[in-house]
Amino acid sequence: MLEIFRKNLFINSVMLLPYIFIVRIGTLIHPVKMEAGPDDNLLQRLVFNNISDALIQNIVANLLIFVHVLLINYICIKHKLSREITLFSGLFYVLFVSLLPDNMVLSNALIANTFIIIAFKNLLETYKNTQATPQIFNSGFMIGLASLFYSPYFAYLIFGVLSLLMLRSFKLIEKLQFFIGLVIPYFLLFVYRYWNDIPFIELDFIKNMFFKWPVFRTDRLIVFYISVVVLLGAVLVSFINYSTFTAKKSIQTQKKIDIIFILLLFSFVSFAIFSTEQVIHFLTLALPLSLLTGMAASDSKSKIFYEILHLFLLGLIFIGQFRLINF
Repeated sequence: MLEIFRKNLFINSVMLLPYIFIVRIGTLIHPVKMEAGPDDNLLQRLVFNNISDALIQNIVANLLIFVHVLLINYICIKHKLSREITLFSGLFYVLFVSLLPDNMVLSNALIANTFIIIAFKNLLETYKNTQATPQIFNSGFMIGLASLFYSPYFAYLIFGVLSLLMLRSFKLIEKLQFFIGLVIPYFLLFVYRYWNDIPFIELDFIKNMFFKWPVFRTDRLIVFYISVVVLLGAVLVSFINYSTFTAKKSIQTQKKIDIIFILLLFSFVSFAIFSTEQVIHFLTLALPLSLLTGMAASDSKSKIFYEILHLFLLGLIFIGQFRLINF
């Protein structure tokens, strides 16, 4: 089945849409509704108050993932991250965002992934670009917007600065452009709250925003723990095989791969800094892991291994959705 998406054809890209709906079929049969919480900001409430039906929310989530997939495949193809052009990175993104049953919803983190992917795309486009002002500003703006939907993404401002330092001679004026872009979403939110006499900073929210000790549950199905181990195992294997990803690649591509690894690292940095809903935070791993796994699958001569991996991940997803096993 994986080989269907090996060729970069328009019809194959279109087929990823029904593929998403099939993989996440449980979200349509038993849709789960997300609601705005008391600590949610204006943007979060705007989304969940206007998309209040559980089924519609899950359809929107699937369509949003399809947009993510198209952007990720575009990034891989344009920047030649793998030697062979395939659609594997987008396909593995679908699997990684769907692996844990708790993430089968239209969550704040999933929405925020949209802006992180666009920010990542803009960052890569600054390389050897003498007129990169729009990309630098947009990357800051998108990171700021992502952090309004999912606060741990605010730590990615450091990721943005590090990426720009690696990709170009990062001048003072460009630093200002990046930080202005980052601040503007907060400024607009401040203006709205000020106009409506709403306090911009709520002390209870700030107090609960940063790190809290994780709460571990032991009442979940074993498939959940297997899925968590698979995700963390994929991270470990990616770091171990760093030299494999960069071997026989141009300096330009090597720098971009380094940025993917930094992006992966910042999933853990943001977890350490901010208070998170731990399961939802796994969605921050989806972008870098999908890029790296897609590259590995594209360049590997062992096609059967990735076919088995694909089927194994699908099996975990379907078991998790329908809870067919209850040990």
